[in-house]
Amino acid sequence: MPVYAPLYQYTGHSCSTMDNRDNQQFSTIFLDIASILELQGDDPFRIRAYRRAAQTLAALSEHIRNIARRGALESLPGIGKTLAREIQELLETGRLRYHEYLITTVPEGLLPLLRLPSLSTEQVRALWRTHDIASMPQLAQAFHAERLPLDTPTLAALGQAIAAWEHEQHRMLLGVALPRADILCERLAGLPLVEQVSLAGSLRRGAAMVGDINIVMASPDPPRLIHICNQQPEIRQILATEPTSTMVVTSEGLRVSLVAVLPPQFASALHYYTGSAAHLTALRRLARYRGLDLTQYGVLQLDSGQYLTITAEADMYGLLGLPCIAPELREDSGEIEAAEAGKLPALVTLEDIRGDLHVQSAWGNGAHSLEEIAQMGQRLGYQYVAICDYATAADRGLTPAKLAAQVAAIRRLNATLPETFRLLAGIEVEISPDGEVDFDTGLLQELDLVIATAHTGLKEPRHKLTRRLCKAMEHPLVDLLAHPTGRMLGRQGMPAIDMEAVLETAVETGTYLEINSHVLRLDLPDTYVRQARDLGVTLALGSEAQHMQEMRTMRLGVLTARRGWLGPGQLLNTLPYRGLWQRLHDWGVSNVT
Repeated sequence: MPVYAPLYQYTGHSCSTMDNRDNQQFSTIFLDIASILELQGDDPFRIRAYRRAAQTLAALSEHIRNIARRGALESLPGIGKTLAREIQELLETGRLRYHEYLITTVPEGLLPLLRLPSLSTEQVRALWRTHDIASMPQLAQAFHAERLPLDTPTLAALGQAIAAWEHEQHRMLLGVALPRADILCERLAGLPLVEQVSLAGSLRRGAAMVGDINIVMASPDPPRLIHICNQQPEIRQILATEPTSTMVVTSEGLRVSLVAVLPPQFASALHYYTGSAAHLTALRRLARYRGLDLTQYGVLQLDSGQYLTITAEADMYGLLGLPCIAPELREDSGEIEAAEAGKLPALVTLEDIRGDLHVQSAWGNGAHSLEEIAQMGQRLGYQYVAICDYATAADRGLTPAKLAAQVAAIRRLNATLPETFRLLAGIEVEISPDGEVDFDTGLLQELDLVIATAHTGLKEPRHKLTRRLCKAMEHPLVDLLAHPTGRMLGRQGMPAIDMEAVLETAVETGTYLEINSHVLRLDLPDTYVRQARDLGVTLALGSEAQHMQEMRTMRLGVLTARRGWLGPGQLLNTLPYRGLWQRLHDWGVSNVT
């Protein structure tokens, strides 16, 4: 019977659907429309209208869905009846028919060129009409051949954009790649001649962004299995193939590397294709001191030329006098030295997680009721889920009055739930430009969990943004700093923040730092998770789920925590409900009952 144990399963919304937490997606659609209309020489008034609407949406601090619920779309600058109707269509269907029609009127690859800030619409039109350049690959080819008729400053800026595009071409979000890789592995496990299947490479290590999907298979006839794999209907293109390996592109556009070995070689091959190149190089140096070499076929004895067959990865590490190093740590970042010293951490697992400390409900930006979230939490085996809808101080977001009503509703619901599960009443408050948490203090004191975050102003100077975050953590009622770096994977890099100062402030103030497990965030990044751990900062996992199925992304957060060398003792979510209550109560900022 083929064996495949998926690392991660998630059946919620994919990243290609409308993410209702991100006004930027709506803004991008309107910018697309304006650019295509300008490319086609349309009415300048219509073009300006769409550009202004895009600017308005991008600058909003409140989610557009909340504004639409109040019927206040037309009160926004530059949003008239037509644009309000189109925004409503986006909210209701996740698509805009006019946008989809306009895309069909230009070459398929032209839209990415129109989105490049280094090229004007007029320049894109000239490249298309005069030089037949209508896609990023064509643009990159012409750039490298020095055939672009552009001035030096434009070429310099364009070179940076092309380099970034080329770097990202074969990289995917962990949360996008894993579910697709799981499906692929399950299909491979059902093929003839397959005895074992496992993910390898950066996916198995849990990297936030991954390249090719690496899969190792065990088979009594590896060449025959590779031939069968190459014949599968999901294969769109074979990039390279050897008797026991193949590199293919699937119908979804995924680049997949398949390796087949004999069953006795499976553990060696899995280890060989999992660790980073630096980790493997360091291990091989260690192996040579013992007269061994590590290969995909087994552990080679250098003096005899014979292979020592191993049945598990732990056996291979044992031959080197080491305990087994978890896949997430195999980056040559001190894990071998820690293993030699007997100081490898016992890493947190998904089974250690007792609850989710950042979920949004239909009271705010979420899609589900408190009752539905409680049911989902119990299905996941949790003891608690914290409801932390977004709030602002004025009439936007969850107002104090509405929050008070929500808290009362949570308390009433808890009285009807099994004693083994509770909802926590929390809030996600925006950090103001001067670092204040501008919300009703008396109400904050009644909450179980207060989360502070910065969604806007992330382009401020480094010292100003850092001070803003640190000042918020100094607030006596703030428990947790959410997605501290503000990065959005594949969209927005990490703003200029002095993270060392943020971590030190977290230690001084006793503030928890979040590992946000949303597909687009995984924030804190694993490198800062490790620094936080070494400083004694306690971290907390939160899915920031707006749809119940997004609560399953907790697995991504756990992988990030493991990459940051985190054990159960450094993670707030591993506490049982009563332990969590005691921890929060000790800081004097909660009223968990």
